[in-house]
Amino acid sequence: MILFELHFQVDAAKREEFERAYAEVFAPAISKQKGFQSLKFLRLYSPSAIAEIQASPTEYDYQINFTFESEAARRVWATSADHDVAWPKLSALTTKFFWRGYDLLASQ
Repeated sequence: MILFELHFQVDAAKREEFERAYAEVFAPAISKQKGFQSLKFLRLYSPSAIAEIQASPTEYDYQINFTFESEAARRVWATSADHDVAWPKLSALTTKFFWRGYDLLASQ
């Protein structure tokens, strides 16, 4: 199984629209793909909470984590018509983004 992370910097004025695009477009599109396993949508703590817990600084506000049964299955999703609709709607609302992939060694 693989885990894929997407990290996003989103302007404050676009956060509501970004969250809506995730819920209405991205999540439904990815979750119906063959080999899809799980999906998580994360928003960074508020600046005051980050300061209070002395967390490491980051310029990225949101993260999407998803798992697929294999990297091959994820690549099918990445070249699908659903992805061609969902990814531009999400990424267009960001200032910048990056991704990384992992082989998932354990999960509970």
